[in-house]
Amino acid sequence: MSPSLTILISGATGLIGKPLCAALQARGHQIRTLSRSKHGDVQWDVDAGRLDAAALNGVDAVIHLAGESVVQRWTAAAKERILQSRVQSTRLLVDAILQQAPGPAFISASGISYYGTDLEAWADESSPMGDGFLAEVTQQWEAAARPLSEAGIRTAFMRTGIVLSGQGGALAKMLTPFRLGVGGRIGNGQQQMSWISLPDLVQAYIFAVENESVCGAINAVAPLPVSNAEFTATLGTILGRPTVFPVPAAIVKMIFGEMGEETVLSNLAVRPQRLTELGFEWQHPELESALLAAIH
Repeated sequence: MSPSLTILISGATGLIGKPLCAALQARGHQIRTLSRSKHGDVQWDVDAGRLDAAALNGVDAVIHLAGESVVQRWTAAAKERILQSRVQSTRLLVDAILQQAPGPAFISASGISYYGTDLEAWADESSPMGDGFLAEVTQQWEAAARPLSEAGIRTAFMRTGIVLSGQGGALAKMLTPFRLGVGGRIGNGQQQMSWISLPDLVQAYIFAVENESVCGAINAVAPLPVSNAEFTATLGTILGRPTVFPVPAAIVKMIFGEMGEETVLSNLAVRPQRLTELGFEWQHPELESALLAAIH
């Protein structure tokens, strides 16, 4: 068990933040929540650039999860909100951390979309940046924290794949049509999906906070990506429902536009090389057990 740490968390009420706070507290850590509302322990206003640096006094680590949802129609204004919510909030935290001596570790959410939208081969943390709007977002998001690593402060970016949870995210949206028997593969179904169960993602964040050897880019995914067709068949088997209603790629593009192309149609086979090397152990390394845990 790690010594008790004081951890400041943004996005603490979200899909990842809520169970992460509970799990950290169960391990004896002290949690401070950072929020735009008065419900948080500490308030900030990202748009106005306001965060009292004293909020970080005595803090051992900062976990940054906050950011505008990418699941929306990508108008020019929406794209700017998605980007700036991540970059500006990171800069605000970085400035406050740099005023601390010693500065607390910084563990930030990020995305495997850094590697692009259509990979011809596996990607690991050493792979180059790919193409697309989300790749640019993740690059700028991570770059905003560069002053921390340059100052010798431990910094890690949790490049996360599809998070499997029945409470929210992509899987929760799939469950209703699949339970009604109208689920099916998307496009040709051959696109690779790199995923992680919510419990494993929570444990990956705890692992990153408690282990000083965790730094830089960390692919927060399960060891085995699957094709969309395999994902569809496995989910249908678990629910006991047919999966014979494919959604053509053209329909996805028509309804969701660029967002659909870079999310549900993306083809990303990503290896969690660093977590494997560091000895992280997955509770749900295989898709079937992850889906069972998420749904039941």
